[in-house]
Amino acid sequence: MRTGVVTRRHSFAGVALRSVLLLTLNIVLLGAPWSYSQEAENAVVPETDVDRLRGLLMRHQGADSGPIEEPSALAETLELDRSASESEMAAALAAPYSTDKLLLRVDEWPQLLADIESRRSDATIGERRSNSPLIGTIQTRQRGTLVGSGTYSLKHIGKHQFVGQTNLGQGRNVVSVSDFQWEIELPAMDQKTRYLLVLVAPPRQDWVLHALPASVIESLGADTPSWLKNPSIEASPAS
Repeated sequence: MRTGVVTRRHSFAGVALRSVLLLTLNIVLLGAPWSYSQEAENAVVPETDVDRLRGLLMRHQGADSGPIEEPSALAETLELDRSASESEMAAALAAPYSTDKLLLRVDEWPQLLADIESRRSDATIGERRSNSPLIGTIQTRQRGTLVGSGTYSLKHIGKHQFVGQTNLGQGRNVVSVSDFQWEIELPAMDQKTRYLLVLVAPPRQDWVLHALPASVIESLGADTPSWLKNPSIEASPAS
């Protein structure tokens, strides 16, 4: 008898539990479409970079302006690159002369020459143990693309000073010697330009490079110092 009562109670509980589960399942199933529909209506489609750019252009041009035209990027980029190069070169040349100025004007050559001669005659500066030249490299890049490269030699002229010549072209010229590197940005030119390089490379100190048009050598004539005659022979002319 006790067993039958217990069995009936267990059976009643099972029926009640199944009913509750079925009712809950129906509610969930009925509510699911509404929930998904609401989420779809409330979802915000992420705005792309193009959409944001178009929105900015429309707000800038105004509602009455005509349709937005896609820019002809190539021509505009070339013009911007040229303007940027010219601005950088103008700023570099306009900077006052100093012992660590990279790009020099032709009229600054006498000051550089005086510094070279002063260092050569300075007894407090130790001499280099070897007269062997230094080999440097140059890479010319236009808008990030390598368009030319080469190597050059710099001969020692005394007191850790070196001179040499190389060609620099339009774009960003990366000039390297040993572990040191310099960048010279030049605007559009009809052809490569020959530059005189003067390097001051004291041991255990930062090296300083000067670059200026090699035409200054011709202007010296008979006054050309002996150490500046045939300053270097390029190992591989920059192409």
